[in-house]
Amino acid sequence: MERNSKIQQATEQKIKAFICKHQMISPGCHIIAGVSGGADSMCLLLVLLKLRQELGYEVSVLHVEHGIRGEASLRDAEFVRHFCARQSIECHIHHCSVPEFARVHRMSEEEAGRHLRYAAFLEQKKAWANAGGTIKIAVAHHLSDNAETMLFHLARGTGIRGLAAIAPVNGDLIRPLLGIRRSEIEAYLAACGQPYCEDATNGLDRYSRNKLRHQALPVLHEVNSRAAEHMYEASCQLREICGYLEMQAQQACQRCCTLTGHGAQIQKEPFLQEHPVIQKQLLHWLLCTLAGSGKDLAGVHIDSVMALMGKQNGRQAQLPYGIRAVRVYEGVRIEKEETEQTTDGTGKNRFTFRIIEANSDQMSQISKKKYTKCFDYDKIKNGFCVRNRQSGDYLVVDADGSRQKLKKYLVNEKVPAKERDRLLLLADGAHIMWVVGYRISSYYKVGKHTRKILEVTFYGGKEDEGTDSGNDFRGRSKCKNQRDRGADQ
Repeated sequence: MERNSKIQQATEQKIKAFICKHQMISPGCHIIAGVSGGADSMCLLLVLLKLRQELGYEVSVLHVEHGIRGEASLRDAEFVRHFCARQSIECHIHHCSVPEFARVHRMSEEEAGRHLRYAAFLEQKKAWANAGGTIKIAVAHHLSDNAETMLFHLARGTGIRGLAAIAPVNGDLIRPLLGIRRSEIEAYLAACGQPYCEDATNGLDRYSRNKLRHQALPVLHEVNSRAAEHMYEASCQLREICGYLEMQAQQACQRCCTLTGHGAQIQKEPFLQEHPVIQKQLLHWLLCTLAGSGKDLAGVHIDSVMALMGKQNGRQAQLPYGIRAVRVYEGVRIEKEETEQTTDGTGKNRFTFRIIEANSDQMSQISKKKYTKCFDYDKIKNGFCVRNRQSGDYLVVDADGSRQKLKKYLVNEKVPAKERDRLLLLADGAHIMWVVGYRISSYYKVGKHTRKILEVTFYGGKEDEGTDSGNDFRGRSKCKNQRDRGADQ
């Protein structure tokens, strides 16, 4: 009993010190705790209840039932409800269908679950906002989660921003357990005699993070038992570096950019005088500001804007979120494209771009529409842009890598000569990824080794909802097995 008491006190004091260090909680605030019923979230809730009188805050609980595990998921919801009832804590159960949301929005179940959880938090936060006071949302990420995130971002391809991983505080979102390990959480629950729910999906290695948790992290802890702590320290340093670089980028923006209502113009000469690190940081900051998000913005987009500085006036790079970069006499103009009005009064961007993770769910949903195409994102070498045809343009026409000049292809397809110069092309340098309205290059087809997919939709065609007839140089037959032979696009 004495040993258990010491474990409880030591863990609670460690978490309290972490909360105070990062100024997560102020007296009189209300904390909405995300509680799944699993070990991490039950530890979070127990500690918040133990510290609430000392730190002077209130606690309520939100449980999101994802609709994935059937009866087991509903049992977890009841477990949380009963616990809260015994503790006289207000509890809200939010039901949703992650598989359906993932299917409709073409994203992984992991991404869909995260989106729906935070949407539920925001909804609950609005409900409490009417009562006044400061509201915080507490989630149960811990040291191992931070390490998994670093490795996940590193494997996918990231800069220092992705390696900064999970922040202890992000606006109203707080993570009180980020300073302790999973083993400490389990020891604390055992000392408290507190049962918790086991999510069977946590043991499935079909999820990327589970592979890292079960295979990569144990090896790192064999190398050094404090690997997760050291990775967290590195992520904190990287977060500080990111903050400093962003501050420097904003100052550089004042020296070499003119901001407008819907974009910015970068003056070439002062821009090139900045350090390359600041140049890239500045472009990333501008693009994120215009887009309102940094989710689908990657290094290839920054590089495509940088490359414009050395190109002819009029050259363009088409970027995610309807953003376009254009080479002008003074430098580069970045702007968010205005939407076109359709007959029903709704607005549409001419092109939309989305980068998604390739998995079994996504592979079964590769678009067959004539004006929505999917490409193997990692095969793009020079960055992509939308333009008209130029001398030297070519496509890859089969799985063996055979090339054909764009001009010959257009002749073979009997495209009228007067229309050829007006055709829109999605291009990676001289390599044409997509002749819009016709076919894509075989080189960029999505296949079983694809990790990231670039999905592009064009809204200017006459047959936006039509199905592609399968333009293919070896006949017009559909590819039946997308996973084994590459997606039919």
